Amino acid sequence: MALALDALTWLPNQALFRARLERILRASRTPRLALLHLDLDRFEDVNDLLGYDTGDQVLREAAARIARALPKGTLLGHFGGDDFAALIEAAEMAHAARVARALIDACREPFVVDCLSLRITASVGIALHPGRTADAGDLISHASSALYRAKVAGRDRCYPGRAPQHA
Repeated sequence: MALALDALTWLPNQALFRARLERILRASRTPRLALLHLDLDRFEDVNDLLGYDTGDQVLREAAARIARALPKGTLLGHFGGDDFAALIEAAEMAHAARVARALIDACREPFVVDCLSLRITASVGIALHPGRTADAGDLISHASSALYRAKVAGRDRCYPGRAPQHA
């Protein structure tokens, strides 16, 4: 996958997001961070029932809403499909969970496309970066696992993952 902006959302694609994340984690003064992995719940129904053009409009609007709900200077990326990731400064899980809930709230507002009002929810998995030893792959993996647990727990919620363990 090429390091580029996603053509639909104009956000960094997964490869570019990961490259930037790796650079941030290698920085000598990396603050405590949280990776939020967001997925739109049951988004595939929009594409299946209303078509990909409608789905694309929802994704563009979701990207804009997510960006507005995040703190300034946040690294935000589109992982493809209905998956987004954001890297925020967060000294503790409680702060990351507050930001995640703001993202969920932003996605709860109906999406209006061609006079249709679509109700879509979001689930968010959270992983904390406690120090310089975690790599980007571990952080993404832990956030993705937490996202999966949020979906299994009923969707429309955030799930705090465990901090990566290191030898």
